[in-house]
Amino acid sequence: MPEQNPIPGAVIAIQTFGDFLGFNPHCHVLVTDGCFYGRGIFRVAPPLDLKKLEAIFRHRVFKMLLAKRRITRDLIAMLSNWRHSGFQVFCGNRLGPKEETSMENLARCIIRASFSQERMQYLEEPSKVVYREVTKVILKHHPHYPWDAYLQS
Repeated sequence: MPEQNPIPGAVIAIQTFGDFLGFNPHCHVLVTDGCFYGRGIFRVAPPLDLKKLEAIFRHRVFKMLLAKRRITRDLIAMLSNWRHSGFQVFCGNRLGPKEETSMENLARCIIRASFSQERMQYLEEPSKVVYREVTKVILKHHPHYPWDAYLQS
């Protein structure tokens, strides 16, 4: 007999940027693969069909945005026909409670900074900042700019 009052666990980090500081609103969500019950009991859920979970999530997000009048039915129809929906569910390996290094790496991924200092280089002459993308050698040269003010805004 299933236990009463299951409590799932989740952490959500809202990101508004993608690689190269472009506007790319999205969420990183870390969810337990089961629920907590009274007296410290944790029960693992059966495996999920990730494509179905992705479809349910997409439907619920569109429904919420439509109710708040932040999106139209026409836009939902258009987005629903895209080959890559913009919604992705990834299920990685299960982490045990003593896998501290893996948990730290996962936490770093979720709260990652909006830019990588390792990819930035300041060139005194001609007074430019170079930012390197992972897949390309040099993507953009930025004119000298008060980066402190930009990053704090």
